[in-house]
Amino acid sequence: MKGNQITLNGKGSKQRRVPISEATSQAIAAYLATRPNATITTPLFLSDRGARMSRNGLLQLFERLGERAGVAGVHPHRMRHTFAINYLRNGGDSYTLQAILGHSTLDMVKRYLNIAERDLVARHATASPVINWGF
Repeated sequence: MKGNQITLNGKGSKQRRVPISEATSQAIAAYLATRPNATITTPLFLSDRGARMSRNGLLQLFERLGERAGVAGVHPHRMRHTFAINYLRNGGDSYTLQAILGHSTLDMVKRYLNIAERDLVARHATASPVINWGF
């Protein structure tokens, strides 16, 4: 991590730097501090044997966490999807989201944008002063 950014390895071993919040940076540092011999380049998720967690192992971890929380269908991609939608709902722009997610085109980001825009229309229908004043 450097300056509230983290380097991720995406599909095709493409690396990208992604911004993270100060709170996230502190949480990662605190977590790594609980692991002797951990460094800033140490994988965050380890298997029971102490090796880098596999994709399947990470999926199983998310499923167990979802079960404990009483939430169905929890998996890493759902977290990514939830992040993307909320990023746009909170005012993030599609080009920055594209860079954060590592997409080479805006095609997938447009899907997230369509969902966020439908939410905007629905919120307007319930919050519009003109509608609520009975005009």
